[in-house]
Amino acid sequence: MSHGHLPPEQRIRQRWMWFQEAERLGDVTLACRRLGISRQTFYKWRRRLQAAKGQKHALLDRSRRPHHSPRRIGKALTRRICQLRKRTHLGPRRLWWLLKRQPGVRDVPSPGGIYRVLRRAGLLRRRRARRRYRGHFVVPRPGDCVQVDIKWVPYPVEGRQLYQYTAIDCCTRLRVVQFHEELAVHAAKAFAQYCLSTFPFPVRVVQTDNDAVFTHWYTAATRTPLDRPLRTHPFTAMCAHFGATHRLIPPRTPRLNGRVERSHQTDEQEFYRRPPYRTRAALERAYRRWLWQYNHWRPHDSLGGRTPFEALRAFSEYTTIPQLKG
Repeated sequence: MSHGHLPPEQRIRQRWMWFQEAERLGDVTLACRRLGISRQTFYKWRRRLQAAKGQKHALLDRSRRPHHSPRRIGKALTRRICQLRKRTHLGPRRLWWLLKRQPGVRDVPSPGGIYRVLRRAGLLRRRRARRRYRGHFVVPRPGDCVQVDIKWVPYPVEGRQLYQYTAIDCCTRLRVVQFHEELAVHAAKAFAQYCLSTFPFPVRVVQTDNDAVFTHWYTAATRTPLDRPLRTHPFTAMCAHFGATHRLIPPRTPRLNGRVERSHQTDEQEFYRRPPYRTRAALERAYRRWLWQYNHWRPHDSLGGRTPFEALRAFSEYTTIPQLKG
């Protein structure tokens, strides 16, 4: 029986009640069966109470902290790790690589050990634990796969919730964005028409998740009789109008739309953390400037330091293509 959630007074009262119940029944085995504890647990706490001569504080849990930690990281190495962290702002794994290359450092702790040192020193930022997906896929040509997704604008504008519709080319990371006031089918259809006519190359595949604004598969399919074909979603029909195939990722696998999800994280870190814009016109003007910087000025690590527009111009048929408008 776990008592970790109980306050100390209630913990003492509950364990004291075990002995009263055993005395009332006159049978320890029967009392333990009714209380849902083992005989070993009962006798352990009775021995502690007898050793303390009936003092009820003996019924409190004792610390399980070890008296000696022979593999604990020394003070000198702890100071060096903290100094490196403050100077470089690197994470535990990169600090581990750095310490292994430094002369005179013996018994370098593991990245987990370095993490615990930084946590005790208060040098870590709190982050939500995420399941890391290490898969990687390569899209060889512009337009081979364009990922589309929707992001909530993180603050109300003019008292309304706005939605950011984003399309990103997986090969060049070139992006097209529109803002709408609704999370609706007609808005998704309008965005499909806008992005497919804006990209400077033909789009062959449009990839989305299974939201109802993109597909009827999980909404209309259950209500459609088996002898009738599933009606075409307006978003899918608009993609087909431009000669593109609409592809759905499996349910609950947002990592397969990782390029557009990562671009939304970049928006959150580098655009939406600025002071909020009061009007939609001001937000769209500011975002057009940011989108131009994203496509034409901001270097991307995944592109070897190039911008998405430079990555596009690396293909022979797009060397003279003009810049995109914001």
